[in-house]
Amino acid sequence: MRRAWTSDMHVGHGNIIEYAGRPFRDAAHMNKRLVDGANERLLDGDTCVHVGDFCFGGRKVFNEFCPKLRGNWVFVRGNHDQNNGAKTVCDWMFTRMSHFTVFVSHVPYFYRHEEGTAKFLLSEAMIAEVEARCDFAICGHVHDEWDVSDEGEIPCFNGSVDVRKFRPIFDNVIVCAYNKFKNGN
Repeated sequence: MRRAWTSDMHVGHGNIIEYAGRPFRDAAHMNKRLVDGANERLLDGDTCVHVGDFCFGGRKVFNEFCPKLRGNWVFVRGNHDQNNGAKTVCDWMFTRMSHFTVFVSHVPYFYRHEEGTAKFLLSEAMIAEVEARCDFAICGHVHDEWDVSDEGEIPCFNGSVDVRKFRPIFDNVIVCAYNKFKNGN
């Protein structure tokens, strides 16, 4: 069993194509490519953590697309995950990846002020705790704005499909990227 990460699929959300500059004709084309991209990577026993904003269109869209995805899916709540059927397990979490401690949240942990995401923003004390306890963070939300940010005290990796070729990435890929980042490569 392997663990993979992705975010911001926005299944069923046609407007995201223009907003994020996605290379799809329409929502149906995007939805198929997202499912195919995930299934190309994942095996039935794999776990994929989706770090927010899975789908638009309510439970109907969720119930249509989630069963098409290979593997076991875990959903971290994103700012667009209200009433969409995704059974989100948390707003954020700490986890281990190799020998590293990792913080995971939809909105980048270091965000302090952003309209529309206020309930996802961490307190100053929590930001300090993340920076003291963790080696790096994984987020979504920023779509294609950046791949890795060094705005905070620890690097933050963007898991969005918009920078990950519309497919999940595995722990080992993130650990390699962190090691390169840390070593200045």
